[in-house]
Amino acid sequence: MLLRVVLVCIGLKTVLSCDIITPKGGENMSYYRAYICENGHAISSLSDSCPDKHCAKCGAAVINKCPECNGMIRGRSRSEYGFAAKYTVPSYCIECGKPYPWTRIAIQSTIYMLEESDLSYEEQNKLKEILPDIISETPRTALAAVRFKKAIISGGKFVADFLRQFAIDFGCEYLKNQLDLH
Repeated sequence: MLLRVVLVCIGLKTVLSCDIITPKGGENMSYYRAYICENGHAISSLSDSCPDKHCAKCGAAVINKCPECNGMIRGRSRSEYGFAAKYTVPSYCIECGKPYPWTRIAIQSTIYMLEESDLSYEEQNKLKEILPDIISETPRTALAAVRFKKAIISGGKFVADFLRQFAIDFGCEYLKNQLDLH
């Protein structure tokens, strides 16, 4: 269900309008619409409209719907007290389960980087296989963490730095805890 809310700031001569996404089934949690560039920079997570067609940081197109299923990208959650919680750019669409463009780009870039590394072909393939389990917590995430740690140790400084940054930017909480990245 989509509700339109218009907030008028008295004295500021500003009107802010935003869509709130409410889950089916009458649950109390609602969400604002998010605008995110195709490289994963959050442009807005509290707005109905975004005047920016392209990201000011990288120039990529700004989207608010999943390119695969057209499902709306959730913005910040809205509590019963009206405060917006901290926003984290999602990796996967909640409607179709497909990765968003920034997630696909991150995985593909990591695969290319692994192919340029001094890791053996077997090590590269093991890492490529577990990349989705690094991004989201799954039953295979513990295995992914072990393989990831091994690659950081054996891959040299260049690979270690790249993989650490990938984990910081895209890793699930379990992996970040295992690697002490908080």
